[in-house]
Amino acid sequence: MSLATLRRRPQPNFPMTASYPDQAVAVLFSGGDAPGMNAFLRAIVRLGLNREKIAVLGVRDGYRGLVRTARAVNGDAEALIRLKNTIASHPGRAGLINDQLDLIQMDHASVSGIMGKGGTILGSARCLEFHDKEVRTKVIKLLKSLNVRALVVVGGDGSLTGARLLADESDLRIIGIPATIDNDLQFTDMALGVDTAVNTLVWAVDHFIDTARSHRRVMVLETMGRESGDLARMAGLASGAEMIITPEPGALTNVAMEKLAAKIEGAMTRGRGHAIVLVAEGVQFDPPQKRNRAYVLMDAFQQYFQRAGAPFPDLEVRPSVLGHLQRGGHTTPQDCILAARFADCAWKCIQNPDGGSGITALRKNVVEIVPYGEPDMPEREVFSQEMDRLHDDLSSW
Repeated sequence: MSLATLRRRPQPNFPMTASYPDQAVAVLFSGGDAPGMNAFLRAIVRLGLNREKIAVLGVRDGYRGLVRTARAVNGDAEALIRLKNTIASHPGRAGLINDQLDLIQMDHASVSGIMGKGGTILGSARCLEFHDKEVRTKVIKLLKSLNVRALVVVGGDGSLTGARLLADESDLRIIGIPATIDNDLQFTDMALGVDTAVNTLVWAVDHFIDTARSHRRVMVLETMGRESGDLARMAGLASGAEMIITPEPGALTNVAMEKLAAKIEGAMTRGRGHAIVLVAEGVQFDPPQKRNRAYVLMDAFQQYFQRAGAPFPDLEVRPSVLGHLQRGGHTTPQDCILAARFADCAWKCIQNPDGGSGITALRKNVVEIVPYGEPDMPEREVFSQEMDRLHDDLSSW
């Protein structure tokens, strides 16, 4: 049923064809997708139905779905009743099939068999309209009118910023769940999706190594990670990549790139037959470059290897931007476990009468709720530095 029908003139007495819950918890996925989102949806729904006996509403397309629904209802009591009637009469898979319905009352069957699948069956999107406070006010009003006592927001930095705004502007319980393969959220040791992305990168490196060895090449692979180099670091340690280039030390100059090329050439002189270089997407250059990092490094390395008198003038460099490959694939057991732990912590916070809004965080293998605006953990920087030193010690330069 199209949301456009919500404002049509109703029949007398609005007979309800099914029962709409007197209380509910809503969950949405926002921003970039991450492996483990479906595992989290399964866990939050199953715990809600089995343990807490509270209905869970799945929101299609993140904040965008809430905005669309709030605009369709627009404070109209008749439209609200029609919306509740539609949600109640299209539970679970029926609601998922109906692509005109943005709020779905989830049931056991609707989350069956999704745990290992990447992405999210509810869809995710970015919503610029949500930056408008007036739009957020309408969303808050909609949630309250739908008997929603808490909203669970799953996503990265931008998504959790939106959750913080909702928490500041309403008395609803707003629970954030860190889910981003970039692992750039400094209040938690790990976010949902990171472990799967690292596994995918290791798989990719294993395939590139075959060609690198066969042709005695240097393969420069660009990873995701935004401004953080953690994804490249972890993948480099796990795959045995010879070089990791991260954004934290600062912008790369031409001189710095020559030094990196000289390290590779030196290893080749001592008998090394190939090299795998992982470069994080957050790496910057001085002077600035508009091209992908892998291609900038390819040109710099190739120019150095082909200089006059170079020992390996035929040494070839091949770049590859791995891109969204890193977001997909079957979710690892570790991410599935973390998803279940985050869901359990979220429900405990929602049901705690003395609790408030906050974000789930993994700290020293303990999952806990931390407040929005929690300062960065200094341990994260120390961890990154230790990984850098460890990789240098393991490299055969």
